[in-house]
Amino acid sequence: MQININVSPGYDNRVHEIFRLFFPRAKVVCGQEDGDLHGNLTVKECPDFWELQAVLTGCFEGRRQGVVCSGESKAEVKRELLRLTYLLLEQVTSYTPNPYGILTGVRPTKLVHGFLDRGWSWARIEEELLDKYLVRPEKADLLIDVALRDRPYLLKSPDTGRNIGVYIGIPYCPSRCHYCSFPGYSLGHHPGVAQFLEGLIYELNRVGQELQDAGITVEYIYIGGGTPTVLTLDEWRQLLVPVRRFYLSQATREFTVEAGRPDTFNYEILCFLVENGANRICVNPQTMNDSTLEMIGRPHTRAMTIEAFQKARQAGFRNINMDLIAGLPGEGPEEFENSLKELLQLAPEGITIHHLARKRGSAWNEQDPFITERQPVGEAIVGNAYQHLIAAGYLPYYLYRQKRIAGNQENIGFALPGFFGEYNIQVIEERQTIIGLGGGSATKFVDYNDGSISTHHHPQDPATYLSNLESLIKGQVDKLRGLP
Repeated sequence: MQININVSPGYDNRVHEIFRLFFPRAKVVCGQEDGDLHGNLTVKECPDFWELQAVLTGCFEGRRQGVVCSGESKAEVKRELLRLTYLLLEQVTSYTPNPYGILTGVRPTKLVHGFLDRGWSWARIEEELLDKYLVRPEKADLLIDVALRDRPYLLKSPDTGRNIGVYIGIPYCPSRCHYCSFPGYSLGHHPGVAQFLEGLIYELNRVGQELQDAGITVEYIYIGGGTPTVLTLDEWRQLLVPVRRFYLSQATREFTVEAGRPDTFNYEILCFLVENGANRICVNPQTMNDSTLEMIGRPHTRAMTIEAFQKARQAGFRNINMDLIAGLPGEGPEEFENSLKELLQLAPEGITIHHLARKRGSAWNEQDPFITERQPVGEAIVGNAYQHLIAAGYLPYYLYRQKRIAGNQENIGFALPGFFGEYNIQVIEERQTIIGLGGGSATKFVDYNDGSISTHHHPQDPATYLSNLESLIKGQVDKLRGLP
């Protein structure tokens, strides 16, 4: 099925995403004549108001809806056009696909923080989400609950703008999982780890010296990937020299290593990480079902997950997070609930619930581009899981969404009080500058005066990263010198 949409100039941003919610398998194009369904969306500016109209032709011949909008800004008019489109498609399909209504972005809690910045109450925010954004009541309450819980961790004033987070990317994995699109370079097929590590250490030293000279404090360190624990003990010894020298201090609140794959856990390395300041680690089974693990291309077992957790605990980690994915092929509510119960028995400090997302670069997307539409993920799985976690004392503290996510749900982190992943909060809410170093990392400089964000990306490919290293470092240093 092909859908052709025509939108008044300047108002086309995100309209195609609304159509994709209702027709996830369709090809959505703009400004062409051919198509099984045509959507014509017009905005007419009048002296004191706007006239908005959505007309469908083709397989929904002659269906239309219009509204007069008195919005004070173009952003409000754009939102009303999305709302009008959503309501019309809902009417003609008798289908309500998205529990988040017209919200299709990654960070819906940022919208709530904007309302909180204006001093709005819970009741007023909820009314706005339900009426203007068509969010379902349970999701509106969840967004407000999460935003209020993570709000105390956000920077309060420009004076604290010189406190930053740092992400260090290790773009290597022992192998690639079938659902993953991140091009983590398999160690078995990519011999350049030594050269990459040399370049990363050089970058850490150069940027670290700049941070130190400028008196900038690193509050959060996150080493991710990839799978950082594919590094050997000797490589970890090299890597953590500049980390300890320039980044880690008494002011560092959190130092996370996303170990991830249980088959990479080495007790000696875990002890070394703790001895050198790491205080949070991620053990990510994704499921505790061995047959599913084999199906998704993760060469570890349920028993290996338990062993990895015990190794981390014995090494001295007192803040362990574990991930599960809802909507994996072959798993329904019972299988997912069994995995969750096993994690609760281990009693990690944090549990993050992801929903399977169809990623363009993954092996599964090439084999079955509609895999997430076939997975039985709904409110039953979500609601039961969240109830189990809350009953066990875990609280939701950060939330984000992805494109083509199963059930149009969310990824959400739960943790025991006092063990929230603070770096995760900063990444999602985008109120603090985060410097990205290494392969596949992203830097976001936050202007604390107007909230604007300047983003810079490092290449994921190690060879490309190394060949552009000097210009990457220069870009980081120039921006750091411009911080107020």
